[in-house]
Amino acid sequence: MVDKNIYIVQGEIGTVVGSIKRNSRWNTHTPLDEEQDPLLNSFGNLKEILNSIKELSDIEPNIFLRPFLEVVRSEDTTGPITGLALTSVNKFLSYGLIGKMINPRTGF
Repeated sequence: MVDKNIYIVQGEIGTVVGSIKRNSRWNTHTPLDEEQDPLLNSFGNLKEILNSIKELSDIEPNIFLRPFLEVVRSEDTTGPITGLALTSVNKFLSYGLIGKMINPRTGF
């Protein structure tokens, strides 16, 4: 059975990526552009990682936080998109996905 926390992160990916794609700057992008766009590519890589694990604790929190923080730091995103990325990070904190994650195999 897949950890429900993975679904939380996947949902936030969908929200932020959907907003990025609706933004006028990305409106004219083709699928090839999406592969070359660093922000969209980062989220695509994260989706692949999440699809290959069973527990969110199998990966370090910085792995699933990185794409959201890249959006926050990007000068190419608008305020509302940055706000969505920050809301996602806040949700991860509120739901305990960051900080309380201990891998049962390693104890860390």
